[in-house]
Amino acid sequence: MKFDIGIVGAGIAGLSTALHVCSRIDGSVLLIDKGRIGDPTKTSPFTFPDTVERYGLKDAVLQEYMRFTYRSPTGIAATFEYENPTLLTLDYEKACRIMLERIRKEGNAEVLENTQVTNFEIFKSFFRTKNLALWLSDSRKVTLDILVDASGKSFLTARKLGLKLPPLYSHPYGELLESCEVEDPQEMCIFAGRKYGNGGGWFYPINEKTARFGFATVTRTPDFPMVVVKQNFVKAREEFFPYNHMVTNARTARQELGTIPLGPLRRFVYPHVLIVGDAAAQATPWYCEGIRPALESGEMCGDTLCQAYRKKSYSARILKKYQKKWNKRNRKMYSKSTKIGFWSWFRSQEEWDRTVKEVASLTSESMLKRVRYSRS
Repeated sequence: MKFDIGIVGAGIAGLSTALHVCSRIDGSVLLIDKGRIGDPTKTSPFTFPDTVERYGLKDAVLQEYMRFTYRSPTGIAATFEYENPTLLTLDYEKACRIMLERIRKEGNAEVLENTQVTNFEIFKSFFRTKNLALWLSDSRKVTLDILVDASGKSFLTARKLGLKLPPLYSHPYGELLESCEVEDPQEMCIFAGRKYGNGGGWFYPINEKTARFGFATVTRTPDFPMVVVKQNFVKAREEFFPYNHMVTNARTARQELGTIPLGPLRRFVYPHVLIVGDAAAQATPWYCEGIRPALESGEMCGDTLCQAYRKKSYSARILKKYQKKWNKRNRKMYSKSTKIGFWSWFRSQEEWDRTVKEVASLTSESMLKRVRYSRS
């Protein structure tokens, strides 16, 4: 099997990259995912209306929010109201399937689901890198001109190349709950504090009877017992007022969990390898927003690949344009937020509460900027 471009990982970042490549060039693309594309157990995604509009994902919107509340388990809260919807939650599975359908319509991509990459190797001649080979779990071998690693927390290329991994990891656990008694379906809530997990939590109503509810724990290791995070959530479900009253008789429709790397890799570009999405730790370092960064980074990566394909050159000079674009837009903000996170995630409950009180003095627009630009 021979392809021009291979993309390992078909989450939002991998799909965004593939779509921007397939829709602009006629090169052959192989898209590989270790599971079924559009895994519905991915942790509750939130993003912004303009992002959904730009990338054509309006059909995947579950609920838009006119109010945003930042709340501590001690009862301290800051609520902001908006004239128009400012935040929303998505159906992750539907968003992925929408993008996948568009990719397939282009006709130049082969999609392999439930297939793992067991190994890869970069072949070199005396003068330059020639190509790459992937070995798949079904015993097939694939050769490529260039590889895009969108493998998420698997860190396919980072581990192979011996790169330094991200410094922090958020381990969220939540549930999609039905038969709730939601007080305000248009109020999105983010939680601050240590009581149920130092990574905070969320309550995203979908309607008056359905909501997503969860908490996260941030650690310095990618491995953390999910049973601990789940126990924290169960405790919050039983006693965190007022949400415990809203979910007293709720039924769990689905668990939502995962691990989100925080703190971007120093480099995303290596000889014939580009890294994107969670594999590059591109989720925002404070509010852990992953949808918008994945879509935007996939677009940047895809644009660079198209330039390289048209010029018939995957030279470092061309591929580094992806890195330069990302750095110009994000590096300063991400670096600052990651440094703040080393202290912020592990602070005391009293320090969390002081932050909520300080946030309460902000205007609605200032708070929205904090969420969007990942400021604590």
